[in-house]
Amino acid sequence: MSFGTLAVVAKLAYRIGAEPLPLLATRFAIATLLLAAVELRTKSSPHMEGALIVRLMLLGGLGYALEAALFFAALQRSPASEVSLVFYSYPLWTALLSFALRMEPFRWQLIAALGLGLAGVGTLFSFSVPEGGLAGPLLALGAAASIAVFLVIAQLVLRDVASGATALWTAAGATVSLGVAGVAGGQSFSAAALPAAAALGVATAIAFVALYAAIARIGSARTSVAGTLEPVTTVSLAVAVLAEPLTLRLIAGTILVICALPVLTLSRRSA
Repeated sequence: MSFGTLAVVAKLAYRIGAEPLPLLATRFAIATLLLAAVELRTKSSPHMEGALIVRLMLLGGLGYALEAALFFAALQRSPASEVSLVFYSYPLWTALLSFALRMEPFRWQLIAALGLGLAGVGTLFSFSVPEGGLAGPLLALGAAASIAVFLVIAQLVLRDVASGATALWTAAGATVSLGVAGVAGGQSFSAAALPAAAALGVATAIAFVALYAAIARIGSARTSVAGTLEPVTTVSLAVAVLAEPLTLRLIAGTILVICALPVLTLSRRSA
């Protein structure tokens, strides 16, 4: 549920002049500080090798940072509800990639789920050009593909690594790469956006720990299916908080994407 709030908070930050890369860098910096405080208190991973820390920072700095940058760029161009509809198709791509890499067995339910999900995402690209053009949905689709790759790689990297330590060092890696990208791009952080960045940081810290704990226990594909309620959260908040229109096309697309995810769950249970 924490991830489902990010799009709406980001849109609110954009309304007061925030720029995406500094906002993201500050988000992950705050999350890193919170996670470091928790690690110092719990000492869950007192003896991590330097090579492992580097791998985790690269995972966050290259993998998750790319997804976050694409997602926040999409939010600059399209309504949060439309972006979330496309982005939260990522469980389908995660499952497909897991199957391609022989990390998950093939089941016919995968084909059914992919069909439903593609139909749902396709509602934004059919009949008429969505509000703001196609750039936002296409960036969101890129973010969905990026997070699918990230989740699969994370499953391989996170074996026998505590979720708290993983969350800390991947957040730190994302902070560094996004901070450097923001400076290189000439973007600056607006002090007025600090409350929004703090809210994003807290939500990210909570979500990261839960995400990595789930990946370690049940794998990347099953973890992605657990995000079923995230698009519902985002669309509901976008309508209530941002006053975004709830169109028939958006409703139909969201229903199709959500219906695809339980089909994936059935596929896992029959494996």
